This record gives sequence, structure tokens and C-alpha cells, in this order.
Amino acid sequence: MKSSLASTLEDIAEGKVSKDRIFSNRVNHREVKIDGVDIEKDEIFVIQRMKSAEFKEASTILANEKLKNEYDTLNSKLNVSKNDFLKQIQPLFGIKSNVIESEIETVFKQELFKTFERYDADINEIKDPIYSEIIYSEVFNDKSIKFLESKDFKSKIKDYIKVYDTLVNENDSLFMKGTFNHYNADTVTKSLKDNNFFSANHKVKIKEQEITNAKELEELIFNEKEKVLKDPLLASTFNEIDKLLSSSAELRKFRNYVEENQEIIKEFADISNFKKKLILNYLAKFKSEFNVLLKLHNDTFTQRDKIIQEAKKEQDDWKKVIDIFKRRFTVPFEVHIKNQENVILNSEPASLLFKYTDGNGPEDTKFLGGTELQESLSTGEQRVFYLLNIIFQIETRRKLNKNQLVIVDDIADSFDYKNKYAIIEYLKDVLDDPHFFMIVLTHNFDFYKTIKSRLGAKINYQGNWTTTRKSGEIELTIGEKRDVFPILRSNYDICDFTFIACVPFVRNLIDFTIGDDNNNYLLLTSLLHMKPERADKGISKTEDITVQSVLDVFNTTFQQTKIKENSTDNVFDLIITKAKEIYNLADGNPIDIKYKICISIGIRLLAENFMISKIVDPHFHNHILKKQTGQIVDKYRAEFPTEIDNLGILDRVNLMTPENIHVNSFMYEPLMDLTDDHLKILYNDVKTLA
Repeated sequence: MKSSLASTLEDIAEGKVSKDRIFSNRVNHREVKIDGVDIEKDEIFVIQRMKSAEFKEASTILANEKLKNEYDTLNSKLNVSKNDFLKQIQPLFGIKSNVIESEIETVFKQELFKTFERYDADINEIKDPIYSEIIYSEVFNDKSIKFLESKDFKSKIKDYIKVYDTLVNENDSLFMKGTFNHYNADTVTKSLKDNNFFSANHKVKIKEQEITNAKELEELIFNEKEKVLKDPLLASTFNEIDKLLSSSAELRKFRNYVEENQEIIKEFADISNFKKKLILNYLAKFKSEFNVLLKLHNDTFTQRDKIIQEAKKEQDDWKKVIDIFKRRFTVPFEVHIKNQENVILNSEPASLLFKYTDGNGPEDTKFLGGTELQESLSTGEQRVFYLLNIIFQIETRRKLNKNQLVIVDDIADSFDYKNKYAIIEYLKDVLDDPHFFMIVLTHNFDFYKTIKSRLGAKINYQGNWTTTRKSGEIELTIGEKRDVFPILRSNYDICDFTFIACVPFVRNLIDFTIGDDNNNYLLLTSLLHMKPERADKGISKTEDITVQSVLDVFNTTFQQTKIKENSTDNVFDLIITKAKEIYNLADGNPIDIKYKICISIGIRLLAENFMISKIVDPHFHNHILKKQTGQIVDKYRAEFPTEIDNLGILDRVNLMTPENIHVNSFMYEPLMDLTDDHLKILYNDVKTLA
């Protein structure tokens, strides 16, 4: 009901048709009126629970939610296409696709798409990419780079290139340095073959030699290459380089690669340029895919720029939001706005910058932002984005001077305790604005109590509601005017249900104030478990403990002198009777906390009584001091391993009843979450044990 209500109101705010997420074919109807008039969509603001998935592709720009979502949608589409492209070229690089982008940016010293834009024409001019059989990581890795930058290698490579250039210049049949080299020749040959030049009976004349087919041309080029590469002087120079490579076992793979691709040796004279040449040729091999990606980037640029310009208009509002956040909330970092100058001078969006400090030294402070921040986005940072957006939207709406209905859907689950209270105090201040009205939805009983306490001046108890499901419908009933514990303390003499519900409450009070070896503590424990007589403590067995003996404990604890008419009755019988009455309540008749405690105690006692009657040793449980129900279930399982149905019921008893009976820091939180039907069904199942 809670999430459905919030989602329906959010649909109205966004102009969407509401629908059943499960039974999508059903016809739905919604009607929301304020004083008999349909609510307007811009009068609704829904604060949903934080969903971490929303931040997976989210940018860190500061903008209102609508602009930010548009910006993120554009970026998400572009990122998907970019990542697909990087996966396509990954085999040529031989490194993970998510590392290729940073490698390209390092080589060209600029952002990826700026590189693409700058070298677009160069890439498209490459008709036949070269070096596409060369794997980038085989040539450029930590070990090979260290070798290539060594003094010895640089000296040898100069000698090699000097000899190579001399041989090319002296080649009087085909090559000429700087004009027509090996690659030019290979490119011409491929182009002639691909365009059926020789099939049309054309010829090529090189010097005085006529070439009539592709095979002859390929043989000529191959022989001329070999003439250069196999020259004794060049081979001798290569051997000097080979000796350096062979001296290190770590470089053997690199050596083999160089030996098989000797034409790349001369490229090592300028490593930076060779890297660029390799990458540009890789991109040219996937030219069509490259062009599609670059077009998408250019097409979305105008849209992104328009959003950025709109976002820039909100910068003063965001400064105010950051100030509010800094004053009220506690996080392990400082939040700053990045790009203040660039926002004004350039077309860049303002974004968040997180300052982390871990010590007092100059190296103990670090700023994270942009992609670096996205990669390290923890739940804490996600909450900051989420919370800043909430504050921004509220502050923006405050300037409208128009009535606003704010729906807060279980915001408590999104924050730790300290910041949960901070957001409540912020919402309290928002309610000072006469235009703001608020519905807070929660299933967290502790948060409910906190809201009642901290917003008490803003709302009366008529504004506290609980939901009840009746015959397929949801009804709202006024919430309790007082906390549950004062009610238990006040009414235990006049209401048997309250009397029973006080057993675990008072037991815990005694435990907290005196200790668990106190006789009164032990007596009340004997009403939460089936216990034998404790003559040394003056405590009867569970079935024989009277109402008066328990009443005495309550009066002592609460400093009262209350009396009960049924003081001679046995509490065990009273518990079983009242549990049955609760089970027989008509469907749709809500059972409150005291009823849930009563039926939970009854379920546990019936279950333990059944197991003890079946276990071979009837005194097995006499000396169990802690977690009795669980130990009895384990014993029963060991003796009756084939009674699968019974064991299933008993496991549910052990799972569902402990937290319902013992007071915990969440003030009976499990009882608030557990539906009436669950307890009634479990009670009936326990009654059928045999």
C-alpha cells in the first residue's frame, strides 16, 4: 500500500497513467482531490527511497532532476555505444576494453572524443590500414617499454635506421626513402588487385620491367623487401639489437614478435609516434563503426550543451543547497562544487567534488570528482547525490509560493541514524512554510515514533495513521495516541491481553535494571518457556504459576498496588485461552501489538509443550538456560527426523516468535511488520501438531 500510494502520486506528478505492475491488464482508477478539487501535477513532490541502481550510469553534474535525467540518458546511450566500439577494437590492443580508453587518452594527451574529432580526417584518409596484425600490448608493455627507452637500444636503433635508409636509397629498382617505401608498394598492389586492374589486361611498368599480373608484382615487391632486410650489413645491425633482446628472458616473447615483424624496428626511433600510428590504423580498420560512434557523439553534443546551459542558471540555488547540506548532515568527506570558473567561462556543467581527509600531512587529502568519483561511488556518496537532489527540489519549490504536497516514502531506510534525524529536522523546517504539506510513509516503527516525537508541534495525533487490510481493501485507522509501553504499564490490571503482553516487557526491564539471575526475572521467563519447578527459587512450574504471583512482580516493578479479579487463575491457562480468542477474531479485525505478543507467547508454549511430550527424556529441557526453543527443536529433529511436516511448523515457530516476544531496540519492530494472518496460520498449524 505504501509504495503503491507513493508511486501513484508520482505518476500524477509526471503525467503518467497508473497501472498494476503485476496484473497489468487490469483497468485502474485513481482520484486525488484537495478540498474537492483535483490536485495539480506540479503540486506533488514524491521523495522515494534511494535506489542504488539509479547511480550506475549517473553523472555528477548539479542540475534539477529532470535536466539531470535527460543528461544522464544521453550519456548512457553514448557510453553504451562507446563501450561496444571499444570491445570491437579490443583484440587489436590485447588489453581489457575498459583500459583502452585511458590508454588512448594517455597517448594523445586529451579526452577520447576530442582525439576522435581531431584525427577524424586522418583516420578516414587511411584506405588500407597497416600494422593491423600487430598487437599493441605485445609491443608496448612495462618490460618492452623499459627496454626500448634504454640507452643501449637507442644507440643500436640509430645504427639500424641509418643502414636501412642507405639500403633503401641505393635500391635503384623500386624504393626511395620518404617517397615510395614497403608500405606504399603493398598498398598499391592491394588496390590494383581489388580493382581488377590486371584482369582488364592492363600492365604496370617499373623502371624497364613490365608487370602483367598481380602475382608478378607481389614477387617483385617481396624480393625487393628481402634484398633490403637480408642485406648482410642490416642483418648484422639487427643481430646487435637481437643480442640485447636475448639477454633477458622476460623479453623473449617481445623478441620473437620483433623478429617476425622486422619492418616495425625503424618505428621504435619514435615510440610516441609509433603508438599513435598503431592506434589510428586500428581505428581505421573499424572505420564505419568509428564514424557511427563519432556521429552519435556530435549529434548529442548540442542536446548536452543545451542542458548544461540550463543547469548553469541554477548554480546559485545549488550553492545554497550545499550550504544547507554542510550545516545539517554528517558524512566522512566535504562536499564542494567543482568547475566554478568553467561553468561561467566554458560550456561545462558544475559537478560535485568530494574532499577526503585521512591525516594531517600534505598527502592525506584528496579530491575526487568526475569519472574517478563514479568509479569509487560508495553508498555514502550515493546518499549525498540523493539527498542534495531532494533539498534542491524542495528549495526550488519553496520559491513558487504555491501549495505543495510532499510524499516521503520510507526515507529512513536510506540513511544512518545521525543523518536520518537530520533529514527529519530539515523536513520539520520545511513544514514551517505555510505552502508545504506532508505525508510520511513508513513501515519502520522506530522511525514512526521519531516522526511523532520530532514533528509533534507540526501535527496532532489525528495525523498519525496505520493501515489495515480488510477483505481486499486498505483502511486507515487513527494511530495510537501514546507509546505502547505506557499503555501496557497502565492497563495490566483491567485487560488480560495487556497483562500477558507485559510479561516480556517487565522481564526485560528487570534484566536491564537488576540482572537475569533475579527471581522475578526467572519467574517471568517460566511463562515464555515451558519450565520445571524451581523450589530453590520459590518458582512453580510453568503450568502452575498464578496471576497473583505475576501481578506482584508487575506491581513491584512499576511501584503500583493494582489488583486483579482472576488473581487465583493460572497464567498458562490464561495465555492459551486468550491466544484462542485472538485466533477466532473475525478476518479483517486488526490485532494490535498486545494481541500479537499474546498469540506469539501462546504459540511458543504450545510448541514446546508438544515437543517435550514426544521427546524420550521428558526432563531434557530442565537445565537449558538460553535459547530454549531452538535447543528443543534440535533435540526433536534428532529423534524424529522423518516428521518433515512437524519440523517445518516448529522451524517457523523458532523463526517467527522470538523477536515478537522479546523487547528490542526497535520497539517491537518485527511485530509491526508481521501480518495478523501469519500469526493466526502459525497458531492453527501448531494446534494440529500430532
